[in-house]
Amino acid sequence: MQIHSDIPYVSDHAALQTLDLYMPDSATAKHPLVVYIHGGAWRSGDKSESSTLAKGLVGLSRDRLAVAVINYRLSVRGDPATMHPMHLNDTVSAVKFLVAGQYPGCDRVDTDNLYLVGHSAGAQLAGALVLREHVFALGKRIRGVVGVGGIYNLDGLLQAYPSYSDFVDMAFVKDQYEEASPYVLAENKLAEAAHIRFLVANSTTDELIGSDQAAQFAGRLVGSGYEDVTLVVRDMGTHFGQLDDRRFWQIVVDFVL
Repeated sequence: MQIHSDIPYVSDHAALQTLDLYMPDSATAKHPLVVYIHGGAWRSGDKSESSTLAKGLVGLSRDRLAVAVINYRLSVRGDPATMHPMHLNDTVSAVKFLVAGQYPGCDRVDTDNLYLVGHSAGAQLAGALVLREHVFALGKRIRGVVGVGGIYNLDGLLQAYPSYSDFVDMAFVKDQYEEASPYVLAENKLAEAAHIRFLVANSTTDELIGSDQAAQFAGRLVGSGYEDVTLVVRDMGTHFGQLDDRRFWQIVVDFVL
């Protein structure tokens, strides 16, 4: 496996506007690319914490997948400049960079075959990215989205967990809840996103996010006419523990391949 670290995805980049690329050793094939978006309540987390996950996905796929793990700028309490849509804009910039194919090993990446995998707040970013019209300069290159332990409905999250306002208010003002919630964005099916496959997963032993967020989001997608939606609710470990669990890796590899 070849690992390329700290690749900037925008010019004049900030420290967190970088990504790591995990490439199979195979030099003869083009590989689907999994783009992993970490969680951390939009205020914490780093791509370095996802190394085990990325290596696990490449290995479990028997070198048939490449994995990019992206960072994005994080919210800072009291700094409005670090609120939504900053995180989403960085995520879009990273995906556009990966599609453009100007990085080590890009000749072995199938840039028409991308899958977004988001955890927790990262699932919000992945869902919002594909369900907002402005991102479809990317064309149909994004083939699927996997969310695990995801936040899809900010209003619903705060109703279930009022104390989470501590971090939600760092990242969003209330007037932004609907435009940032994939659950709301999925209400009207986007023609540009009609081809996208969705896998919405939640562990029954996730101690931080209940399965209602996943079930309601999957139901909204189906009700809006998206034709390939899979809901997985089973024991895969704790909120963060599942990321290093082979059970979750297998779900992702099976979905992509």
